[in-house]
Amino acid sequence: MNRPVARWVILFVCVQVIGLACMWVWPHVQSIAGSFVWGTTLIALFPGNMLSAIIIEKVFWSSGLSLTSMAFIEMPVLVAINFALWFGVIGAIRRLTAHRSR
Repeated sequence: MNRPVARWVILFVCVQVIGLACMWVWPHVQSIAGSFVWGTTLIALFPGNMLSAIIIEKVFWSSGLSLTSMAFIEMPVLVAINFALWFGVIGAIRRLTAHRSR
C-alpha cells in the first residue's frame, strides 16, 4: 500500500472508531456534552449512519430482533457504506487530478 492510501485508511479508521464510540456513549451522557457527542456521531458516521438505518429498518424491523441487536448489525453496514463512499470519492479525485496533470 502506498503512503497516500495508507494515510487515508488510517484517517478513515480513526474517524469511524471515534464515531462508533460516540454513537454508543451519547445516550448515556447527562450533561450539555451529550449534544456535542451526538453531533460528533452524526458528522463522523455520515452518510453511512443514515443509509444503514434505512436499510436495517427495512430488512429487520419486523423480524423480532431487539433494538440493540439491530444496532450491532447496523455498525458494519454503516462502516461499509462509508468505506465505499470515502474511497470512491478519493479514487475519483485521484483519477481526475492524474488525468489533468497529463
